[in-house]
Amino acid sequence: MFGRLLRDETGNVRTYWILFILVFSVLAVIVLNRIILMMIGLLNDTTDSQIISGIMDLVAVIGLIYVLTTKVDGRDFSWANIGLSWNLNLFVFFGGGVILGGFLELLSWGLGIARGAVEMPMMPSIVPVAVLAGTTGAMLNSFWQEIAFRGYLQTRFVESYGAIIGIPAVAVSFVLLHLLFHPLSPLEILTGIILFLLVGLLYHMTGSLFLVGALHGTLNYIPLLLEEWSQPLDRAIVYGLALGVVLLLAHALRRSHLSET
Repeated sequence: MFGRLLRDETGNVRTYWILFILVFSVLAVIVLNRIILMMIGLLNDTTDSQIISGIMDLVAVIGLIYVLTTKVDGRDFSWANIGLSWNLNLFVFFGGGVILGGFLELLSWGLGIARGAVEMPMMPSIVPVAVLAGTTGAMLNSFWQEIAFRGYLQTRFVESYGAIIGIPAVAVSFVLLHLLFHPLSPLEILTGIILFLLVGLLYHMTGSLFLVGALHGTLNYIPLLLEEWSQPLDRAIVYGLALGVVLLLAHALRRSHLSET
């Protein structure tokens, strides 16, 4: 009885159990790492502690994905299967993610300023070392999340249910998980879902964790640098337009591929 609930007819662990196991394990890893940092006196809000916790989370999540892949899924682990192909293209994808993230954030601010909803943000004092450290912390935090939820979980959901169901299912789960840590308004939840539909679609199209990790990290870091966030409505509009453009591009590429075959 339990075996049929856990595994499907092919013997694979059912996808909803993978979601539960991944979320529970990631939360356990985060709590354990914070306990370790607290015991050694590094659990504070400094950039150095954020970088250290980011490295710990990243290493722990990669280890977790390795165990899930080899023990739960019964597959061989490879970097490419979680979107981390170590070749020269990674620099192109990483740079593209940074540029796209910066572009989306600037458009969100521009729309807010045009609507009169926000004021022009003050230009921060740029200290190269501080910016590098802050960017590193934001990227580490974003990359381990993308490895877990796009590189591993979305891949499994798309395999089981297809992209039309798999990508939205993971995007919604990922955003709702944030409610455990931050109160979010309905508009912020909608904005997050649109964003991670975009992120999920980009990952599905490119297979590059470097692209979506850099995009996610840039969107997280720019508001920290400016010390102010753009408005959720403006972000929802900009992310929605970007999602529409990427959907049209995906459709055009699919039609081109079908016509060639």
